[in-house]
Amino acid sequence: MYYLCPMSWALHGMLTSQYGDVNKEISAFEEKKTIAKFLEDYYGFHHDFLGVVGVVLIVIPIVIAILFAYCIGNLN
Repeated sequence: MYYLCPMSWALHGMLTSQYGDVNKEISAFEEKKTIAKFLEDYYGFHHDFLGVVGVVLIVIPIVIAILFAYCIGNLN
């Protein structure tokens, strides 16, 4: 169900596009990691996956609109 939720894709895209390539070290859970490595380890967000996220965020509204049009057409 996680992959069907548009909000999860939007968060994935926003976080990886803004912070996915930042190599500044932070201290998280008493470990020193880069921000990009923290996103990969803790959330599972990969910066290389950003193209797929963009395609999914474009396809989801199109699929919902097609389903809506189909269901409204068959309602009568």
